Amino acid sequence: MYKLRWADGHSSRYPFVWLRDNCRCTKCYHPSSYQRLALMADLDLEVKPTGEEVSDEGSLLKVMWPDKHVGKYPSRWLRHHQFDKGFYDPIGDIKPQPWGSELGGNIPKYKYDDILNDDGVLFEWLKTLCVMGLAVLTGAPTQPGVLEAIGKRVAYLRETVYGEKFQVYSKYGASNVAYTSAELDLHVDLPYYGFCLGVQMLHCIRQTKGSGGDNQFADAFHAALILKKENPEVYKLLTTTDIHFRNCGTDHVHGYHLIQGRPILKEDSEGNFKQVYHNNAARASYLNVPVEKVQDVYRAIKLFHQTLYKNNISTKLRDGEVVTFNNTRVTHGRTGYTMDSSSGEQVRHLEGGYLEWDEIHSRMRILREKKEGELRV
Repeated sequence: MYKLRWADGHSSRYPFVWLRDNCRCTKCYHPSSYQRLALMADLDLEVKPTGEEVSDEGSLLKVMWPDKHVGKYPSRWLRHHQFDKGFYDPIGDIKPQPWGSELGGNIPKYKYDDILNDDGVLFEWLKTLCVMGLAVLTGAPTQPGVLEAIGKRVAYLRETVYGEKFQVYSKYGASNVAYTSAELDLHVDLPYYGFCLGVQMLHCIRQTKGSGGDNQFADAFHAALILKKENPEVYKLLTTTDIHFRNCGTDHVHGYHLIQGRPILKEDSEGNFKQVYHNNAARASYLNVPVEKVQDVYRAIKLFHQTLYKNNISTKLRDGEVVTFNNTRVTHGRTGYTMDSSSGEQVRHLEGGYLEWDEIHSRMRILREKKEGELRV
């Protein structure tokens, strides 16, 4: 174990095998790809150094190894990789915050042009999606193309069976009930996929001037916390019982028939809320539980549904607004709307698309490290 004392008096310890595995010289580490060149097959688990030297006015540690290799370790890099500090993530300090009906009328808003042109605003919007899971962008053009611009600003749009983008208006022979004027229950999209996409965006190109068409949202994180405290048996059912979701149709390229079974509420390894899979319209008729448990499962789903609606908020998007939300946490729905239109045009038209959390988090790390002037790898 190598012990290092810093100028401020702090001490750090680094195992020999870890130092040998993480040499920063160009023979062991590829600087432009930020990846290891050294092979696991060549790593001696019992390796011990034969000497060490501090150079470049204390900014570089050199370690001599038995095979005559000289390992190089910048002191700043070593300080960022202390074992007692935990894994470093540039956005690791950003945590989700549950919310209920008190968010009504207070949905965070950002200007569309600022998102496209200001890195600071872009970061704050993405941070809000991480923390609250819901934000509205204002002042966007009222024609298609807005979502591609946002997607390119973050990374790229993710394609599904509905295409890279999808048009939400009433269609003949609709492949999804969203493509009608009917009311939609609070739900998340794509629970019938093995990998549910993380963020959904809905760009309001034309809002109905008649009644209805209001977007509704509820935080499943908040609802899960309520059930876990007040109805632990219901919560257990929702986290342990597989509910199947099914989606069939023809939309983008080929016909599709997607099936996925999973609990409505997913926990992480520490038993905390991680993700929600709830979509009443796409819930399959098949129920994989003993007959005697069917009533209990229905009660659990119904109570979760009621808890969402007791804590939901509603907003009627204006033309040019883009609502963005965490599709793995924030459920969304819609009130039904009237279809009368003397011009023959669609009375309500939203364009939708998806981003994925991996790319969002990556973009946030780059933005934060760019601001700090350092990439820590």
